[in-house]
Amino acid sequence: MDFAVLPPEVNSARMYAGPGSGPMLAAAMAWDELAAALQSTATSYEAEITALTSGPWVGPSAASMVAAITPYLQWMRTTGAQAEEAANQARTAAFAYETAFAETVPPPVVTANRTLLATLVATNVLGQNTPAIASTEAEYAEMWARDTGAMFGYAGSAAAATRLTPFTPPDQTTNSDAAQSEAVSQATGTAAGSTRNAVAQQSFSAVPNLLSSAAFGPAAVDPTSATDLLNLEADLITVFLDAPAAVAGLGVDSPSAAIALPFDIAGALTGFHTDDIVSGWAGVQSWPGTGAVPPSPFPVITNPAGGFG
Repeated sequence: MDFAVLPPEVNSARMYAGPGSGPMLAAAMAWDELAAALQSTATSYEAEITALTSGPWVGPSAASMVAAITPYLQWMRTTGAQAEEAANQARTAAFAYETAFAETVPPPVVTANRTLLATLVATNVLGQNTPAIASTEAEYAEMWARDTGAMFGYAGSAAAATRLTPFTPPDQTTNSDAAQSEAVSQATGTAAGSTRNAVAQQSFSAVPNLLSSAAFGPAAVDPTSATDLLNLEADLITVFLDAPAAVAGLGVDSPSAAIALPFDIAGALTGFHTDDIVSGWAGVQSWPGTGAVPPSPFPVITNPAGGFG
């Protein structure tokens, strides 16, 4: 979109009509919470596994479990770091908005200028208002240039802030004995989760590219996509607010729910769940329940080479 061809009445009104930086700051907090939950859960898992394999559980099955879960713990750590990065980028996007907002001419000032011009023109019977008219038009031109610079700067800063590292699903950790459970989970939970994740992943690439095009002016923008830039802030909110839900798939409302978090994240990204297994091991109900249940024995590994089911 060529912001230079839009008058201050349009650019200023759009900047002042949005929800502000609040949604992006809220998104940053959500990313921070997700990052903390992932890192905390990974630490808890490591402690539990160490406690199990240091005495009560030894042998080939224990070694197989450790080999299967280690890549998953690494994935949680990596994804947690990416969530921290996203939180920082969301704050950067909010700062870019606040900077552009401060540089934009307030709509009442633009309106006052146009009202003054109309009055001067209407009363310029003998040409006595010609110098004042010229001065008013010069002020308006300055407003135009100021708004144009603010919008192009905002588009460029927003494009940089929304270039996030794409999230990747964890590696398969179950063996062939879990195929039936996986199929049921996919049939009941994949559609909505996959759709939400696909939208977020597309936003990761589409929104920054669109904003980059806007930052370079009209020659770089496909005219058919110009309407997508009518609200830059809405694009940023799409990236930063929808993405945490696509990654996590749920909120951690209690400490007992945190133990099931990584497996529900895996379900949101891949469509399979081992939540029942882990929740039974932890002595809590499987998600979405958080009440205590009698602990169930850890499942027997029938295929040591393939991880635990």
